[in-house]
Amino acid sequence: MRALCLVVVSLIGIMSVSIGAQEVEKARFHHVHLNVTDPEKSIEFYKTILSAEPIKFRGVSDALYMGRAFILMNKVDKAPPAWPNTSIWHIGWGGVDMESEYKWLQSMNVDIIVPLYPLGRGFVTYIRDPDEAWVEVNTQGHHRFSHVHLFATDVNEMGKWFGDHLGMKPRRTAEENPKPVGPGGKFNTWNDFHAAGNRSWSNGVSTDEVNIGIYPIPNYDTPPWWPFEKVMKLEPQKGHAIDHIAFSYRDIDPVFDRMKKAGVEIVEPITKREKFGIRSFFIEGPDGLLVEIVEAKPVPEGIWD
Repeated sequence: MRALCLVVVSLIGIMSVSIGAQEVEKARFHHVHLNVTDPEKSIEFYKTILSAEPIKFRGVSDALYMGRAFILMNKVDKAPPAWPNTSIWHIGWGGVDMESEYKWLQSMNVDIIVPLYPLGRGFVTYIRDPDEAWVEVNTQGHHRFSHVHLFATDVNEMGKWFGDHLGMKPRRTAEENPKPVGPGGKFNTWNDFHAAGNRSWSNGVSTDEVNIGIYPIPNYDTPPWWPFEKVMKLEPQKGHAIDHIAFSYRDIDPVFDRMKKAGVEIVEPITKREKFGIRSFFIEGPDGLLVEIVEAKPVPEGIWD
């Protein structure tokens, strides 16, 4: 009998470990949400310059389809702030022959922030949309929407947040990717870090082939990837040209309960948003990152099922 009890206790222990080690379901990328002054102009820009497809989202709202996600829009009366002093730095698309494509962008009078420059085996440029939201276009061998780049006080903390609550495993743990400058760091200054041939301290996650790159706040003078004035403090994301990003689950009620129990900051509870024909709730991540969790099938249904 004692042996039987020990076996039962052992099985319970194994079950508890299995349940405790259960991974968080991975979220799917759903949309980028913009604040725009002229929806028709924005739609024309993303259609003509970045090959997005104009659609009627759920039959109720003018939007754009990007192959892996949507662009949804709020019409605003005045130009929203667009300088990337928020947790969302920019959204990004792929390019193929970037030298030729850059000349085409110039011929189309696109607002270019950063002229074409070489990076690795390819090239990169940054452009602005009609409301000055930043868009990166870089060599990737395709012309699809591909990424969102974020700023974070701690790139590992942001990556861990995505892993803990959205099921996206960060590329590196804090142990694998320690901050290279400061107490316990390998370098005394960021100048030393870059002088040693390092481009950036970064991390990231991905879902549905959409990459979320995470970079440190450019609050010093020498980032080779930030040739602008320093950003000393991040502002809340809401209300900017890029208002928020959104991920989806088929059923958001258990997701809401899980996140609430885990202490995730709930900005808005589950609500039916008639303007877009969706149920969703909003959460806030590190550094004021605004994220919407939408109830929806994967985009597009079937490809990743």
